[in-house]
Amino acid sequence: MYLVMLETNGNQRYIFSSPRLRESIGASFQLTRLASWTKEALGEPSVCHPTDPWVSRSSGKVIIMVDGESDAVSLIGRVTRRALAEAPGMDVSGVYVDMGGKKYVDAAALKEVHTKAAEYALSRPPALARFSQMPFLTRAKDSVLPAAPPLGIRDEATDDTRTALSLPSRVKRHLALASRESLLDRARIEGGLPDEELARDPLKLERMLQPLGDDDSLALSKIAVIHIDGNGVGAIMRDLDMAMKKVPDGDFRKEKEVRCRPDDPDALRRFLLKVNERLENSVIQAFVTAWRDVADWARQDAEATGREHTAIPVVPVILGGDDVTVITSGDYALPFATAYLKDYEQRTEEDQLLSHLSDDPNGQSGPMTAAAGVAVVGHSYPFHIAYDLAERLVTEAKKVGKASTPARSTISYHVLFDSTVLDATQILHAYDSFTTRPFLLWPDDAPPASAGESATSANGRSSWPEVCARVRRFKNLTAEDSQATDARFPKTRAARIRRLLSDAAQAALAGDVARGRELQDKAEAEWEDARSNVDARIDTLLGDIKGLFDLMELTDILPASYLDAIAPGENTSATPSTSEDHA
Repeated sequence: MYLVMLETNGNQRYIFSSPRLRESIGASFQLTRLASWTKEALGEPSVCHPTDPWVSRSSGKVIIMVDGESDAVSLIGRVTRRALAEAPGMDVSGVYVDMGGKKYVDAAALKEVHTKAAEYALSRPPALARFSQMPFLTRAKDSVLPAAPPLGIRDEATDDTRTALSLPSRVKRHLALASRESLLDRARIEGGLPDEELARDPLKLERMLQPLGDDDSLALSKIAVIHIDGNGVGAIMRDLDMAMKKVPDGDFRKEKEVRCRPDDPDALRRFLLKVNERLENSVIQAFVTAWRDVADWARQDAEATGREHTAIPVVPVILGGDDVTVITSGDYALPFATAYLKDYEQRTEEDQLLSHLSDDPNGQSGPMTAAAGVAVVGHSYPFHIAYDLAERLVTEAKKVGKASTPARSTISYHVLFDSTVLDATQILHAYDSFTTRPFLLWPDDAPPASAGESATSANGRSSWPEVCARVRRFKNLTAEDSQATDARFPKTRAARIRRLLSDAAQAALAGDVARGRELQDKAEAEWEDARSNVDARIDTLLGDIKGLFDLMELTDILPASYLDAIAPGENTSATPSTSEDHA
């Protein structure tokens, strides 16, 4: 018996080799086809295999058992040749190892095949080496590759036939529509969402939000790129023996779970397949639930303002493995991300297999977690740069989430004002000193804080429900009072404090420490004045001065229906107390 592993390599390079969103969508769809190509190759008479050959089946990687070495060579050849023909530019490789007469896969065999793959990767040429630069004279648009002739198929876009494109770009563009339709089918079939409210791309979404004859040029003034990535999935796959030991024997044997004893020779293979299946289902269902929740919130907001509800402001981009990428209108990005995280946690906690795979040090069952990054940008901002920013936000959020034991789900965001700075790390570093991101999805297990108390975790991070409650209090404090001519916490003062904090941070980054300290002192003086004239409890109502920047941004980008759902019970009509009331 031989163990075969086929996997895609350089996925990020393949997906984002072009700045065009359409090509990224087509490329991500191509990566999901590896399992179906392998399944079809297994059906060929030249490939002999056991009755149930699958060991692992996930996005971008499959592991299979076959009878002999010639079967392994034939399988790898069939799949890689198909990838070469149908997905030019996609890097698919395969390796195999002899299982030494074993009938069942064990951890040693899995480790050996992964080691063989790593060794092979060092000796093979890159996928781009297939595309010779000479003697071709025409360079493809948005690519370092040579231009290729049109595909010559019936439904190829007219614009594509007239543009100098590389062969990988042509195939990606052609498959983008199929990818988009498959994702929209999730919303139609599993989410029950009406087809006429679904948008397959940002341009269509903009047209749907701004009907013919509507002069509202701000219908989609800001969009957001959301990237979500799971925590701990890689660690589970790297140590399957340890992961199996976490599952109680009773749950392991159940009819709907692995359906064998943990010491069964075939237990590892069955366990791995079941984990892959459950994780994929949890991701898909959380994705659909978040989409449906945003549809409900958008409909409520339209009704509340007397507008016609014409579109659900969600455009799916990538759904593969435990990675999710979505484009939304700027105001529904954080609602989508938090709805996804909550549903993902709930589903994995309720799953009798996945709930045991959390990293709780005491071995307690619990949810699997994830991190979300939201980059809010102008509607014409390049997608690939916004994605880089969202991906960096996920990295920062993961650091906070994994600092806790067990890991926590976290969320971070950034509203991009300066489009001249393209480096994501540089952008986020400039805001470190006067924002409180990332946020924890849930507060600590301690009793919830009351409306007048500040809820922060043991590591000093605020929870998302408390942040939303602060946003509602801030909107109340800055709202016009029917009994007075001025706002109770004037927006001009809040804007002044935000400007002082921003200028202080910029001065510090430029090395002008004295100037930075002077501006910081001015901001704190303004905050102290607000404490004296507005409410002595302002630090517990709104958090400290560092959180003001976030509150002002979130006030602008969180819709009313979402705040009503996430932070109920905040009295938005209550008059704040002055310092004299607490003397």
